[in-house]
Amino acid sequence: MPFVCNFDNIDTSYDDLFNNRLDLPWLPWVGKRFSQTDKKTMILGESTYNWDPGNEEVAKRISKSDHLRIIHQNHALNYNRSSGFVRNIEKAIFYMKAPTVLEKKLLWSSVVYHNLVLRAMRTIDDRPKYNDYLTGWKVFIDMSTLINIEQCIVYGLERNKIDSLIETLKAGQIFYNYRKLKVKIGKSYPRIVDIHLEDKQVKLIFIRHPSSYFSWEKWGGILRNEFQLPRQVELASP
Repeated sequence: MPFVCNFDNIDTSYDDLFNNRLDLPWLPWVGKRFSQTDKKTMILGESTYNWDPGNEEVAKRISKSDHLRIIHQNHALNYNRSSGFVRNIEKAIFYMKAPTVLEKKLLWSSVVYHNLVLRAMRTIDDRPKYNDYLTGWKVFIDMSTLINIEQCIVYGLERNKIDSLIETLKAGQIFYNYRKLKVKIGKSYPRIVDIHLEDKQVKLIFIRHPSSYFSWEKWGGILRNEFQLPRQVELASP
């Protein structure tokens, strides 16, 4: 897996702001067209993990600030790679089995991709703790304010993930509206949380994590009703 970030695909103009205002182990992926979009959008993954425990070079690589960007580049922009967390969300967003390379490229160049959990899991089977989510939500709120996020697709419907967000909002005296959609997909109900930050509203759409057992058609139906594609990406769709 290449350990070099291709800066042609990302916008680094926010990096000083991130470094000066946020406590981040890794910089988020900011697509190079993000600042030009009419609907500022984030896709919020969950976590990364140490894929080779005991390997000092891997541990060193994970500790670098561009780690998340390189991971995302190696999965999302390698268009033939079958990684579910990017390929399945593309299908759901575009509501089609096989989005084109152009559509994939425009999507990832137009959004921010970030992880809620701000430490690497020890193994692929390790799970975040409640405090990981609390820490992550505080950073998410600050980041959303800094770069004017308006909508966010959140991977995962775990109770701890949603409860920790509500706790964070209450602690910060941030007004919010929470609703569980009545449409059941498998054993899951999509959730929507609208939060009010300063003079704007941020809409969070909680979906099943798309890495596995994910029906892109059913979840894509939810996104078609609740999610607005940035105009630049929408124009690329048939």
